[in-house]
Amino acid sequence: MAEPRTGRDGHVQHLRAGSRLLSLNARVDRLARHLHAQPGETRTLAQLRADVATGLLQDGITDDTVGVTVSAPSVAITVPVMTLLGHAEEPAILDGYGPIDLETAKNLAGGATSWVRILTHPISGTILDVDRSTYRVPAALRRWLNIRDKVCTFPGCGRLARDCDIDHKAEWQHGGGTSADNTGPLCESHHQVKTETLWRPHTDPETGTTWWISPTAHATDADPPPW
Repeated sequence: MAEPRTGRDGHVQHLRAGSRLLSLNARVDRLARHLHAQPGETRTLAQLRADVATGLLQDGITDDTVGVTVSAPSVAITVPVMTLLGHAEEPAILDGYGPIDLETAKNLAGGATSWVRILTHPISGTILDVDRSTYRVPAALRRWLNIRDKVCTFPGCGRLARDCDIDHKAEWQHGGGTSADNTGPLCESHHQVKTETLWRPHTDPETGTTWWISPTAHATDADPPPW
C-alpha cells in the first residue's frame, strides 16, 4: 500500500485533484446546459447534471452526449508579475480555490500545454489586455469598458454601454487584439454601421479619446457638442 504524500508534494497533489474536479464540474455543466436547450427536454438542469455525471462515470460517454463538442477544460492561475520576478511575496491565485504560494503555482503550471497571458492594472486588478489568441472579452474587461465609456461610442448615441456589444476597433481578423485600447461599446445598430459602411473609429493612445471618420472624411468626436 502506497504511503500517503505529505508536505509540499501532498499539497500540490491536493490542488491538482481540486483543479481536475473543477474542470469536471465545468464539463458536466456545459453538457447539461446543451441538453437543456434541446427541443422536448423536460429534465431540470440539476437532473441533467446528475444524469450526465452518472453516464460519464459509468461509460465515459452517454447516448445523450454523443455529438456534443466539448472543449478541453482550463484552469486559471493568476501570478502577480512582481512575485514572478522575485520582487514581492504576493500570493498567486488558483481560480475556484484561492491564494497559493509561488512554488505551488509553478508546480501546477508545469504540466500546462498552453498559456494565455492576461495583463491587469497593477492597482485595481482590472483586466486591460489578453493574448492575441483570445477573442472573447473577459467579464472584468467589459466592466472596465462600461465604466470608462458609459455609453455607445458612436457620435451622439446615448445607449448605455451595458446594453451594447463590445466591438474590436481594429477588426480581430485584421490583427486587432482584445484590449482596453482596442475595444469599446457599440449599440447593435452602430455596430452594424461600423461593419457595413466606411465609418471608422480612431483612439488617441495617450489620452484614450475616441473620434470617428465619416465616409466623407469628416472627423467627429464620439461625444459631439449639442446641436
